[in-house]
Amino acid sequence: MRVLVTGASGFIGGVACATLAHRGHEVLALVRRPGSEPRGAAAVVADLTNAAALGGALAAAVPDAVLHCAAETGAQRDGAKLRAANVDGLQNLIDACAALPSPPKVVFTSTVVTGDGGGRLMTEESELVVETDYGRSKQEGERMLLASGLPVAIVRPCHVYGAGGWLAAEMLPLLRRPGRFAVIGSGENLWDVVHVEDVAIACALAAESARDGEIFHCADDVPTTYREFMTRVAEAAGTGPPRSLPIWLARIVAGSGPVTTVVRSGRTSNARLKTRLGWQPRYPDSREGIPAAIAALTAA
Repeated sequence: MRVLVTGASGFIGGVACATLAHRGHEVLALVRRPGSEPRGAAAVVADLTNAAALGGALAAAVPDAVLHCAAETGAQRDGAKLRAANVDGLQNLIDACAALPSPPKVVFTSTVVTGDGGGRLMTEESELVVETDYGRSKQEGERMLLASGLPVAIVRPCHVYGAGGWLAAEMLPLLRRPGRFAVIGSGENLWDVVHVEDVAIACALAAESARDGEIFHCADDVPTTYREFMTRVAEAAGTGPPRSLPIWLARIVAGSGPVTTVVRSGRTSNARLKTRLGWQPRYPDSREGIPAAIAALTAA
């Protein structure tokens, strides 16, 4: 298949490009700047916020499938910027896909990290608690796609870690700081996590064989807590153990939405992804995945 990846220069999108290429697909990378596409992918130059340019780019690219990874993340405190990227940009993509003579299948990387699940096991039939602007933008995106008339599949990862993303940009710098404030609150909240390589495989499988309208939750096999996860990161990185920061103070520093994302408690079932698409995580336990991610960051 010819698969166009949005957010191709980002954390999940970059790994997804490599995974798709490894599985034999022709990979097109939607980028704003030529040269920023991942190695092995052909650049398709356009911006999701420019509807006319995006439509022209997709008409020229003629993809069989679109993997939509581009998004502002839960760390974004500006609700307007979240909406512009995650809702308005997605609408432009929907319109561009719908205008093609043969509309492509769209695989949407959504999220289960929308609010506090109270530690309950979440399946695709569970009603997600939505408490953050980020969560609202992703849920709205799902509704838009499912109502669009396009062939659609949705992958909902939980907290995605790996050699990049928030682990490299936020958590490791916090752990290496003299104060080592990396755990907000008690850290005893349940954390559903998944390695970025396993998310990329899930997305590729969805592009290849998911039925129209199917939703898949994506998490590893072994539950952990937020404190356990960060302690494992500290051990793998060779820093001292993480210290705690009060929730009230973290909200002042980082904002309510990002802190809610971190202190939520949730577990996520991956049963449908396994039974329907044959997905098996390369890193079923963060005890294996974290050292691999830190080693890859060190080698980079």
